[in-house]
Amino acid sequence: MTELKLEARTIYLRRMKPEDAGTLYSYRALEDVSRFQDWLPDSESEAHELADKQAGLEPGKPGTWFQFIICRAEDDEMVGDCGVKFPEAEHASPELGIALHPDHRRRGYATVATQLMLDFLFGELDAHRVIGNTDPRNLSAIAVMQRLGMRQEAHHRLSHWQRGEWTDALIFAMLKEEWERQRA
Repeated sequence: MTELKLEARTIYLRRMKPEDAGTLYSYRALEDVSRFQDWLPDSESEAHELADKQAGLEPGKPGTWFQFIICRAEDDEMVGDCGVKFPEAEHASPELGIALHPDHRRRGYATVATQLMLDFLFGELDAHRVIGNTDPRNLSAIAVMQRLGMRQEAHHRLSHWQRGEWTDALIFAMLKEEWERQRA
């Protein structure tokens, strides 16, 4: 298992560890956090199962979600998590996902974490295209993706079954060439 730490001035992303499961469950179980999330643990033991599955997993393995933990740089406090889904199909686009504890929102952490993931996917893993998928009511996620230069490619009407209702899905994407132009 390789050391993996993606760093910025205010936060860093690192591998998920077994000791993260309790904190992850504590905020993922909140209605304010789970509202737009596909995965929410039913129990702390389910969060531990995720941590166990992440042990030894390398990012980029087809058919997996690789989960990063978002930590505040000043004190190493866990403030959220973000993941990347690597589809099974060859040449399919990785998909980003993110969740922050409500106490740590509106500080730019989601934007910085998403930028770190884009830089990693395009720079280290040589992705051709990266996508983000969100509910149109998730205005914070939409703002982050737009701020980073991801463009809306689709609006799928009532295409996603979540929490007992059909919801719309907005698909945002960025190509490697667009990421390279931004970095130039």
